Amino acid sequence: MHHLTTNRKNRIISLKFCSHSSPTPSHITEDGMNHGMAVNIYKNRLAVRSANSYFGVLREGNMRNLHSGVLTLFLYSSSHATGYRQLRTRPFTMRESGLALISSHKELYLRRFLKVEADDVKNGWRAQLNSYIISQSNVALSKIAIIRAFLIIYIITWSIELTLHAPTTEKGLSISQASRVFVVIVLSLIWLCLSFKKKIILLVANSILIIHWMNLIWYASTQDNIEWFETSMLVTQTTAISTGYGWDYRFVMFNNFLTFTTLSIRISLTSHRPTIEIVGDLVAFFVFSLGQGIFSYMVSRRLNTLSAKNEEKLNKFHHAEVQHRNMITLVLNMLPDVLAKEVIDNRSSSFHVQTQKNDTTMLILDIVGFTAMSAVHPPTELLKFINALYSAMDELCERFGIEKVRTVGDSYICAGNVTIPNADHKNAILRLALEMQDIPLLRDNHLCEILTLRIGISCGTAVYGVAGLHRWHYDITGPVFYEAEYLEPLCKPGAVLVGSTLWEGIEDKEAYEYETVTIEKTDVSGGMREIVCTQIHGRKIGDERSFSQRNSTTTSFLRFHEAQFKERLTDYAKKFKIHWLHGTFDDGEIEETYLIESKSNNMPGMAIQTVTCMLITLIFLVTDYPYYNQPTQLPVYPWYLIVFSVLCFNLIAAFKMPSGRILSHSYIGLRCVWCLGIFSALRFMGDYSWSILFRGTLALACVCITMNYSYVLLFGYTAMLLLVAVLLCAFNTNLFNQILQPSFVSVQLMFFLVSFGSIKSVQQVKSLHETGQIVAFSEELAQESAVQTDKLIRIILPDHIYRKMSLNHLQIAESYPECGCLFFKLVPIVAVSEQVYEKFAETIIAIDKKILAFGLEKIKRVKNVFMIVTGLDGPVLLENLVELVYSIEDAPNHQYFQWYAGIDVGPCAGGVVGSSRVCFDMWGDTINTSSRMSSTADHGTLQVTESVAWRLQHRYRTMYRGTIPIKGKGDMKTWTVEKKDHVEMIPNTPRHE
Repeated sequence: MHHLTTNRKNRIISLKFCSHSSPTPSHITEDGMNHGMAVNIYKNRLAVRSANSYFGVLREGNMRNLHSGVLTLFLYSSSHATGYRQLRTRPFTMRESGLALISSHKELYLRRFLKVEADDVKNGWRAQLNSYIISQSNVALSKIAIIRAFLIIYIITWSIELTLHAPTTEKGLSISQASRVFVVIVLSLIWLCLSFKKKIILLVANSILIIHWMNLIWYASTQDNIEWFETSMLVTQTTAISTGYGWDYRFVMFNNFLTFTTLSIRISLTSHRPTIEIVGDLVAFFVFSLGQGIFSYMVSRRLNTLSAKNEEKLNKFHHAEVQHRNMITLVLNMLPDVLAKEVIDNRSSSFHVQTQKNDTTMLILDIVGFTAMSAVHPPTELLKFINALYSAMDELCERFGIEKVRTVGDSYICAGNVTIPNADHKNAILRLALEMQDIPLLRDNHLCEILTLRIGISCGTAVYGVAGLHRWHYDITGPVFYEAEYLEPLCKPGAVLVGSTLWEGIEDKEAYEYETVTIEKTDVSGGMREIVCTQIHGRKIGDERSFSQRNSTTTSFLRFHEAQFKERLTDYAKKFKIHWLHGTFDDGEIEETYLIESKSNNMPGMAIQTVTCMLITLIFLVTDYPYYNQPTQLPVYPWYLIVFSVLCFNLIAAFKMPSGRILSHSYIGLRCVWCLGIFSALRFMGDYSWSILFRGTLALACVCITMNYSYVLLFGYTAMLLLVAVLLCAFNTNLFNQILQPSFVSVQLMFFLVSFGSIKSVQQVKSLHETGQIVAFSEELAQESAVQTDKLIRIILPDHIYRKMSLNHLQIAESYPECGCLFFKLVPIVAVSEQVYEKFAETIIAIDKKILAFGLEKIKRVKNVFMIVTGLDGPVLLENLVELVYSIEDAPNHQYFQWYAGIDVGPCAGGVVGSSRVCFDMWGDTINTSSRMSSTADHGTLQVTESVAWRLQHRYRTMYRGTIPIKGKGDMKTWTVEKKDHVEMIPNTPRHE
């Protein structure tokens, strides 16, 4: 359908081509070239139909709106390099009207469309060609050894031939033959020298084919009598090239076909042997070439399959590795690197790591007025503001080399010289505090609020680490934390209150505006003692001192983690190391496993090779019939029948015998027995046939291309067969004169090259299997580590928040219309000691388990205060919050602690803010109110707001407590809630009013 819309004001006409009336490809994938001509024909026809329809509309439309307008045609042109449709525009300014102008634009439009199509197809073919050149060049580089070996042996072979049969000698070559051999030698020398340039390695590899094909064609065009030794050399060279090019069966098939064609022409025209023998030799070579081509196709297909699987595994590994690196980076954002390794490697269900550090500093700040502001502004706006403010503070911490610990609502905590060494941490944290007081966002923000900070700084011993089972966070406690926590609420807004120990470490005290204050503090015994502190209001003079900034530990940690990964991978890869000589895995168990697993893939290749030998045997048996009627009957056919039986047994063994080394040895051993039988039959025909060397070459070549992994094994059998051939020829004058010539040495080298190429091709399959196993293990390692890291992050962050997070989008803000929030505090009733710390850690883990059991969400734990909510990603379960509170009495070591709890329900906001030490937190009036409910509750009592009490009154006993002043809220009515087994009807309570 064609839509034509006109904007009279701007005189713009927009044409949209839709496909409601014509079928169209629903999706064009990256493999755009695979759509081929069909897609192009479709698009061209659609273009013509669209243009005809469009210009027909113009003919029928109002032309007076077109003389000063601009026609914009939206064309979808094919871009095969990327495979997707890109929107192209082509403006045509129309200054005249009339059908002639319309026709010209129609022609221009079609020409433009078709030109884009042609350019895109051309670019697509170029991309495919470049991809092919790169891939084939990489393969040629892996085959560089066999390429050079072939060129060297090629040069040696024809050099010997030219030297021993020079045109000036009695049995020398003709001028045409000598010229051909000389050209072959020179070209081979040139390309051998060029083979050391990697940039043209593919050209060098293909030059071998060109030289050999030129040699074959020139050989076929020669009218001289056929030389069977020369013919045998060409056959062995063809076989060597085909085995060397085993990665591309198309080259192998064409090479064999060209050799068969040229041999057929030359033998048919210049050989004077009986026709049946000529036909037999040519058919035997055809069967050999076909069998080798089919086997090469199987190897090539197997290589492609393994390569595709390995590439898929590699892509999965890279994907898993990237995900793992991202998760590791996220973990390092949440934890110091000194703790990250212990936490990531932890396999238990709980975490408890505590470390003590002396000479540390800590800063705790509170945003003055934030609680009152929370009751005025929407939660999402508060979250937006707090994210911007904390991000600015994060940048300041980075600048001064101070470590951000965490944020708790409207409180920001950072420390110096804890996990990040900083020799000047006292001066740095003091300067940081003053810089924080001057953050412009406190006075210039979208909320139109003017805020100040209260900051307390202390110096002393810190205890840092993690503890818990669920939603734990990195935290710092100890004397340094308690002092800073004590100083912060005593500080005047806009000032910085520091302890005496830290102030003594400041050298340039006169550069600050400060005053000494004395604070009375109640100690553990209930007595009062005075504490001397320093309250700082600013600096008198500037300071250009630069502080050591925090170095990024992500890179070093990832390198350390990757080093461990590579170490495990290297240990695993050692098992799959292939012995260069024997072709077996160093690990015997893995070798046996591979042989068993690969039998199903190897059996078709073994069957093809065996059937090829059987067909060659039958051809020899039939075509040698004339020799059975000689005056002296030659014992030829019995040998053929014997070796045919051997091959039958070999074929059965390939399918029936269990896979292993015994099968490998028996397979090649029986083929050698077959070759020896062929040699024995040919020996008896040595006085009658001049194609003995040609037939022997075919038989030996069949053995040399046997599917085998061991150089020692195949080279040993090849050498044994060549030795037997020499001994058989030594006692027959005709064979001696025909075969045992000096050039026979080069033929022997060529047979070894054929064996080398065959083993190399088969070993390449094994190497790809090795690579696949290592890549699979790499993926397994990456997945294993990623699962552990993912589990860790899911412990720290709620699932629905973690799903939305990414490294480039750490800040997440969400608004929740209703959430139930519980603040729960545990206070030890005995003197604090190391034993109490251990018991507290056990209690934390028990509480975390109960939180999970009740389906609640633990947001954070600050020292001994838990914040737990319900309704983030599901219904609001206030009853579960109540049950959790009273189930604490069943937790281990509960007798050592008193608890205080408070609940409120209502709207709030939550998210991840800041740029470092990210964690999920929640803000809003509901959060602040529930916190005040807990802080004003009596021990062992659950205090709730009025809205919570009325929602729980039908299931629990709710007691009206009275009106209590709540910071930032004024007087509020509060209730207490008792657990189920205490429910009874009490008159004159708010529940019954």
